[in-house]
Amino acid sequence: IRDLTLNKPFGTLPQLRANISLKEIDLETLTQTFDFGKITGKLDGKINNLRLSNWQPVQFDASFATPINDKSRHRISQQAVNNLSQLGGGAAGALQRSFLRFFENFSYQRLGLSCKLRNEVCDMSGVGEAKQGYYIVKGGGFPPRINVVGYTRRVNWPDLIERLKAVSKSSGPIVK
Repeated sequence: IRDLTLNKPFGTLPQLRANISLKEIDLETLTQTFDFGKITGKLDGKINNLRLSNWQPVQFDASFATPINDKSRHRISQQAVNNLSQLGGGAAGALQRSFLRFFENFSYQRLGLSCKLRNEVCDMSGVGEAKQGYYIVKGGGFPPRINVVGYTRRVNWPDLIERLKAVSKSSGPIVK
């Protein structure tokens, strides 16, 4: 955490500012902590220009992605694919309607998501541009591999929070 400032923490309108960097987060440990679906690999992240007003985010530039030189195993479960699709405004549950439903997990090259929050609107992007939208998960490695594409570029911040809450309550897909 860099450039941390806190004004009036016990006042009527507390203000916090900071820049945060995260390195080599173990995704398997993180995704096992929450009922999100299993993902293996590493994740780097940064939250720049973070500004909280009355402990609510009003501005930040956040991005989280697989480090370019990450040599760890990259696998993602159906449940995680479904949940990431919901966050990016994609077609949740599409796996269950295709032949891919027979696979429990998939290989990926990179994954990532970013949000630039201004005026309660989050401008979203991922790890690369797709024909329509952006890649949240870019397939690669040994088959089966999968791409997850986000289509919603601008999301109202309260709506994104509701998506996150829905994902955290979701039981995910059922694989038989």
